[in-house]
Amino acid sequence: MMLTAGMFLSISFIMLAIGIYGIVSRRNMVRMLLSAEVIFNAALLTLLILSSIPIHAATQPDKPAIGGAIALLAIGIAAAEIGVAISIAILLFQIKQHVDVYELRKFRG
Repeated sequence: MMLTAGMFLSISFIMLAIGIYGIVSRRNMVRMLLSAEVIFNAALLTLLILSSIPIHAATQPDKPAIGGAIALLAIGIAAAEIGVAISIAILLFQIKQHVDVYELRKFRG
C-alpha cells in the first residue's frame, strides 16, 4: 500500500482538529500548550508534504527541497518555546497552586 500525499494531508487535518478541540475544551494551561503543539506539528507535517511534491521536476530535477530544513528549524524553535511555556506554567502552579486559565485571568495587571 502506497501512502499518498492526500493520506498525509488527511492525517494533518485530523491532528489539527484534535489540537483545536484540546484548546477549546480544556482549561488547564499545560493541556492547552500541548494542544497548541499538536496544531503546530500538523502545520509542519503539511509543510513537509507540500515540499516533497515535485512541481517542476522535469525542468529543475536537481533543485533541493528546502521544506525539510525549514521544518527542522521550526521544530527546534517550537521545542524552545514549549520549554519556556512549561517552565512558566510550573512556576505559576508553585505560586497559585493551580494552572486554570480562567482563574489566572484574574491576576492580570
